[in-house]
Amino acid sequence: MNKEALIHKIYEAFRDVKLENGIGLWEAQGHDDRLSAEKCAELREKDEKEDWKKIPIIDLYKCSSSLSFFDAKGLRFHLPIFLLLDLDHFEKEEDELHSDGLVASCSVPDIVFHLLLGLRYVNPKDSIERGIREHYNERFSLLTNPQIECMIEILRIRMKEIEEHYNSKYVEQLVASPIATKDDENYKKLKKGIKYWKTRIV
Repeated sequence: MNKEALIHKIYEAFRDVKLENGIGLWEAQGHDDRLSAEKCAELREKDEKEDWKKIPIIDLYKCSSSLSFFDAKGLRFHLPIFLLLDLDHFEKEEDELHSDGLVASCSVPDIVFHLLLGLRYVNPKDSIERGIREHYNERFSLLTNPQIECMIEILRIRMKEIEEHYNSKYVEQLVASPIATKDDENYKKLKKGIKYWKTRIV
């Protein structure tokens, strides 16, 4: 599936998703900052709750760490716009933000990192890791099959990019071989991630 087709699929798969009583983008920042419940509630007042497409792109940068603090409903609501951001769907707007220096001090949101994070705890060694695994699985527990398929396609696109890199003339000039793709650590993680998420499709 190419990027254009995946973008369309994301819009369709998450079309009617609302935040409901899930944790909002700015509210999650309050959790990250260990603010009181009262302060988090105040931050929630400026959160978009009905239409994820209306979330300002600059807020995704300012609240990139929120990805670690969403509950299941919060993750489901914000996931599509983070996926679209990863596909460079908002490239023009991002370029303007960078040109204006508005996101210079912000971390770039990394949704792929979060899609692969669960691989660390597939075989938990102790109760702490079991707890982390349960928390991770719970946060993704409300996703439908089409929504999970969107995540899988993102990982496939990233794998394809690595394959294209190893097949490029630049790599050939470095006397590297396309066969080195299979030994690339990021490539192996993406492959495992696809396998993992396929098991979550019912």
